[in-house]
Amino acid sequence: MVRQARMQYMLEDLVQTCVLQLVRAWSRPDFALDRRDGGRAFARKVMRDVIADAVRGRDRDLSSPVREFPEVPVEADEGDHAREVRLKAIDRFLAEKLTDRLYPVGRLAIVEGLSQAEIARCLKIDRHTVGRRFKDVCKALEPYKETIYDEVLGDVTS
Repeated sequence: MVRQARMQYMLEDLVQTCVLQLVRAWSRPDFALDRRDGGRAFARKVMRDVIADAVRGRDRDLSSPVREFPEVPVEADEGDHAREVRLKAIDRFLAEKLTDRLYPVGRLAIVEGLSQAEIARCLKIDRHTVGRRFKDVCKALEPYKETIYDEVLGDVTS
């Protein structure tokens, strides 16, 4: 098959790919040979499939029907650093505006995005207490409703 396709230059790569697929298949715990030929028929089928895939790949027309691709503006993804800086700014804002009793609940809810049950587990307090403190956090942030972006803090102040 390799000679017919005039792909002798790829023979080593094809054999290596085939061997890799066979090793992966035979090393699975659920793989069982149900024939007496020692897996030769299975190996032949795998090799045939590998060669057929390579021939199909070579025969594909990689040219594009479109002469020029349109310019599409791509927005830069904010990196982890920018996200981290923004979260630190939010954290500082919360530390300034909330009391020591409310700050841990506000920080875990707004910055970390934890649920009330998760906050209760972290702080080792009752979930209902977390709910009451979170309402107090919302009341404390109410005067800043016009200056706090909902996309940053979520729907905390409404």
